[in-house]
Amino acid sequence: MTLPPQPTVPTEPYRVVPIHKHRELMDQCIALINAEWPRSYTARLWSLESSKETLPTSFVLTTGVKSETVVLAHAKLSPIPADREAVFVESVVVARERRGQGIGRLLMQEVERHCFDNLQLKKIYLSTIDQQAFYAKLGYKLCSAINIFGSRPTLNKSTKKIWMVKSAGGCC
Repeated sequence: MTLPPQPTVPTEPYRVVPIHKHRELMDQCIALINAEWPRSYTARLWSLESSKETLPTSFVLTTGVKSETVVLAHAKLSPIPADREAVFVESVVVARERRGQGIGRLLMQEVERHCFDNLQLKKIYLSTIDQQAFYAKLGYKLCSAINIFGSRPTLNKSTKKIWMVKSAGGCC
């Protein structure tokens, strides 16, 4: 009988911090996100500078200490105008050379803790083109598309994206 492989457990000291409290990490964060989804520096900077204690909030997962801190991952939490008890997680990215090491899982666990425990939200939505299996392992379920931009809960008809949701307490 062969046992399934154990999930990779990060062994380095990692921290998940809001970018607005660590502005010195913005350039690294912009480079990380742009390596996956190229966009202008100014547009990325504007998005990161909008991070605050209330939504939207951008989190980075880092390793190292002080001047040697390295940004390894990013996730942004955005409000959903039609559902004040939910959040949309977007721009989740892990540095290419660090994928498969449990960093994405660690980042998402901290993001979920923040959403459910600190913000007292009921649901976390996200969309993905190619990471459905990763999010399913974290307990996300398939759901209908949602409107993340306006106050009406009309559906977003994007055909490429797979929409997923996780509820507080892991149900529904």
